[in-house]
This record gives sequence, structure tokens and C-alpha cells, in this order.
Amino acid sequence: LEVVSTGWVSIALTFRGNLPGSDIIVGWVGEDGVATLVDAHGDSEGKMIKDKVQDYQLIVGYQYQDSTVLRFKRKLNTCDGDDLVITNDTFRLRWFYSSKDPRNEMDLPYLTSERQGQRAIHLYETSKFKQRQPKALKWTVASNSVVLPRKHTLYWCTMIKLPEMPEKHHMIGYRPVLTPGSEKYVHHMMIYECHDEDDSASKFHRHVNSGYECNTPNMPKDFRNCRGIIAAWGLGGEPFFLPEEAGYPVGEEHGGATYYMLEVHYDNPGLHGNIVDSSGLEVFLTPNLRKYDSGLLTVGHDVSSFQLIPPGEEAFTTVGHCPEVCTQTLPQEGINIFAGLPHTHNLGRAMRLRHLRNDQEQPVPFQDRFYDPNYQTMRRFELNLKPRDHLMTECTYNSSELDTYTRGGFSSRNEMCMMFLHYYPATRLAHCASRLTLKHVLLALGVSVWPITPSTRHLGLRVREPWQYQNLTFTDYLRVNGGKSRAANIRLQEASLHHSHMAECFDYGERRVYADGLEFSTPRIHNPLYDNVGGCFDESQGTFAYDPRLNQPLHANAHKPMVTILSFSVASVFLLYILF
Repeated sequence: LEVVSTGWVSIALTFRGNLPGSDIIVGWVGEDGVATLVDAHGDSEGKMIKDKVQDYQLIVGYQYQDSTVLRFKRKLNTCDGDDLVITNDTFRLRWFYSSKDPRNEMDLPYLTSERQGQRAIHLYETSKFKQRQPKALKWTVASNSVVLPRKHTLYWCTMIKLPEMPEKHHMIGYRPVLTPGSEKYVHHMMIYECHDEDDSASKFHRHVNSGYECNTPNMPKDFRNCRGIIAAWGLGGEPFFLPEEAGYPVGEEHGGATYYMLEVHYDNPGLHGNIVDSSGLEVFLTPNLRKYDSGLLTVGHDVSSFQLIPPGEEAFTTVGHCPEVCTQTLPQEGINIFAGLPHTHNLGRAMRLRHLRNDQEQPVPFQDRFYDPNYQTMRRFELNLKPRDHLMTECTYNSSELDTYTRGGFSSRNEMCMMFLHYYPATRLAHCASRLTLKHVLLALGVSVWPITPSTRHLGLRVREPWQYQNLTFTDYLRVNGGKSRAANIRLQEASLHHSHMAECFDYGERRVYADGLEFSTPRIHNPLYDNVGGCFDESQGTFAYDPRLNQPLHANAHKPMVTILSFSVASVFLLYILF
């Protein structure tokens, strides 16, 4: 921890930014050159109180010029009720510092900082993926001077051609390249493979470097053959690099594609004008091939306007499935997932990926119970997915401040529930998702609708019952009804969790569809894993003692031991610079 100050410095680990219950470290270097580090916590008023047990160990502390440097460590799980367990969740780290040292440890509750700040951070990450191949080639995939209109949401699609290459190359990483001044407008960016059924490239070539508003009548129909994501970046995301054994193959003849489509989601709630953007992704390529070709699999809830989140709910969960009817297409040895990008819009507060095999739940590969929709970046975890396995993507939303339904959709005012999973070896399966059937949505709401016929199709979906809402469109019904029925909200939650879904599964370019609206029953899990963690094994007694004060989020990779040492230092896991 390095701070441009010669007084005390403190960092507080929190889940939502609240100091009460936080895990605090306070340190300083005295005039005699002796460094002091105190393990503390926030009391009910947020004041710093020294822990009875000091679990943070000072490695080195010193001052040079006008800076203070402290290096320290602790276990991920200290089994101390005053400490937080370090998990794969999103932490909100708060920092404070002063130009003066405290007189002694008794001053801690009364310290007043001169400067402070905070940021979201993922503490439980391995560093082995951080290396970048030194001689990687750089290919910039970007929009071409898009003029943002005065509208809340814009999806812009640009056709890109892969540069000519004499031999096979692997994509080994990518990073965002944001136009200065556009950072607050770019919500997410995706790169899709483009394939034609007759393998004719001419239909794509004439659109190279051309851009259109996505999914509108003005977008050429050729763009609709761009399905299957190979790179994904979300708001607040950081550069991403694949592990040393894997690389995505570019080029149609090598198992990838020659033509790609960049999709950029712009979010402009202020309806600002005169914004010109050329943001995109810088892709790193190498001719030094990795052991495995990699791919990317999209899982979760299909984007659908019938995904409903009722208002006034602090925790409403939507579930999307990747069922066995789709995973049965995987190779016998399965695929190895090594990273994933969780994605919701503004209401998202928690995400979890569950793994079932023969209806038996496996260790939870990933969850973030304090997910921050403004900090979406690739997360590291490991999962071997075999044929006929089943994945469940769970997204929990907080709609407590809303007074009407939120629907699934592309706008940031709508919601999504998806994960983008990098894996190897590559297969053709690109998309494996589901959506709750319309009949179960209607049953939960207590609504029936008129049949849609060729002569009434232009009127849309219209309500038949209840009689007082008769002939309203379904959209108008949701607006007028406003989620006033608590019983209907409970039924909708029950339907989302347990009732049948419709599967949507296809390969890159959607050249082969494995399931198109196929209805299936959601699995009946025989051994569900519950979020109960925090107990510690007492070696002297040979017993497992559970302390309710330690009821922290379930560890993301449950099969890994929680004995790793967490270290904050200049040369280790985390480095924080605080400048005047």
C-alpha cells in the first residue's frame, strides 16, 4: 500500500461501501521510523475499533520522501468475527488518509481523514492470467465515428474484416479502447463471428467498415448472420488475457471467422448531443499457437420482453438455463471454462452460476453476492462442463425504488441476465440460454389474452381477463397494473424459479440450431447447495464450529482451500496509489 502522505492511512473492506461491519486496516510510520499496523473493524456507527485478535501481519513499513509504504498479509479466512472472509465477490474498498500520525491506538475511533475515496475491486483473483505475450500483434476493432443521437439507448453494429494473415493466429487477449469523453456513454462491447450458409464472403465484404443501428429495418439482413460472441467487455471492465494454454483461432479456414461484427451499446440517459465516438476493442494476436483453440459460450436468460421484474422487491431472482438438450453436443471429455463475464443492467445486485450433473448440484463455480453493474469485468474461475450437464444462471435484482414492472430488453432501463464464458477446447456451440414460457408468465399474473390471428396480429397481445383490463395491450396492462399485487409477484418469482422454460441454443453464425423454443422442465435438484459458510475447523477439538457472525458469501470455487494468504503490497496482489 503506497500513499503520497506521511501521516496515517487506512483502507476498509466493505461489500456495499458501508463502514459499520467493515474490515479495516490502519497504519502509519512514526517519527522514529517504526511502522505500526492495526487490525480494526467498523462499529455500528462506523467508527474504527481495534480487533481483539490481530490477524494482519506487517511485512515491512517505511517512508521515503513524502510517501508511506506498508506491506502486509492475512489469510483469506481468519475465522475472526471482526474480519471479512475474502471471496470472489465484489468488494467496495474505501480508503482514508491524513498528513498526521495518531498519538496511539486509543485515537482510532476519533481519527478524521483529510482525504478519502472508494472503488469496486475483486480481491480474490489469481495472477497467472495477467501476463501478456510480449510480441503480440494488435488489431483494433472499432466503430467508425458514430454520432450519438439524443436518445437514451443506441446499439451500433459495424462490420469488420480480419487483416490478411499468412498463417494461423490465436487471439490471446483484448482490452477496451475508449474515445476520450465517451467513457460514460459506452455500456458494453461485443465481437460476433459472421458466417453465411453457403460460405460466400461477398455478402459481408460489401459492408466492411459500414455501421448501422442494430436490429432495426435499416440494418442490412446480412448482419443477422453474425451470431456467436468471441469477445465481451462490460462497463468498468479491465483488459483480459487468456491462459497460456488457450487462444481463440481467427480466420474462417482455421475454425474462426474472417468477418466479424462489433456491437457497441451506448447509454445516454442525459440525451446529450454532439458526441462522436470511435470506441472499440484492441485485440491481441499471435502466430505462436497455444495448445488449445478456445471459444466463448453465452448462457443465461434470453433477451425477452416477457422477462418481468416486479416493482418494490429488494431481491427478485431471474433464472436462465443451459439445459442438457444443448450440452449433449459437447465433446465427451467436456470443455474447460476458465473465465466468465457476468452481465445485468442497473438493477442487478447478485449473480450466481450453478452446475448440475445427473440432477446433482456440483460445487458452485461462480457467484458474486455483491455484484456491481457498474464494474463488469471478466472473472476467473474453473469449471469442467461435460455432455448433458446443466447450467443455471441466477440474477438477483433490487427494484425496491420502482413503481412499475421492469422488462427484459436491450436498453439499460430494461434488464438482462447473462454470462459470457471463455473455455477450451473450442466447439461450435456458441449460445445456450432459455426463457420462461409465456403461459407461465400469464398464469402468474392472473391474466388471459385473446388469441392472435392474422387479422388481429397488428393489434399485438391483448388482455382478455381480468375484465376491467379487457382489450388493453399487454404492455399497457403492465403499465396500468404496476405490480400492485404482492400475490402475483410471489407467483411470478415461483414461476421464474421452478416452471418450464424454452431453450434457445445454436452455433456460431446460427448455421446449426440445436433448440429453438423447445420447452423443457427445469431440473429437480436432489442436493441443493446452500449459502452457509463461515464455520471454522478446530484442529485441537476435531470439530467444526459455526459462528453466525461469520455468515459470509459462499466461496466462489468451493473445491479450493481457503488458506491462501492475502497480501497488499507494491509487488503483490493489490497496489493502491493515493495522490494529492
